[in-house]
Amino acid sequence: MEQIKTDLISEVIRLSQTNFLNRERANFENGLADDAVLAWIQGNAKSYREGWTDKLESYPMAELGNLLKQLSSSDQDLEELLHFKLDRVESKL
Repeated sequence: MEQIKTDLISEVIRLSQTNFLNRERANFENGLADDAVLAWIQGNAKSYREGWTDKLESYPMAELGNLLKQLSSSDQDLEELLHFKLDRVESKL
């Protein structure tokens, strides 16, 4: 059961990060978007994963499933859904 929860948390974080990057990427001209995304990933992806993993470990699996469903059907990220900002992660590209 623990492995399933770990996998669910990873998928929630992956989808949240994808939504965030896709939304932010739209604010750039085509040539600059890829560079901005790459720079954000290099500087923030690890902290993003670690920060959200720490936060989401206390959530029950049913709530994680609900978050996954919300992330799948919107362009929101975890910060928007949970109204919580990770201090150690840049929230803009």
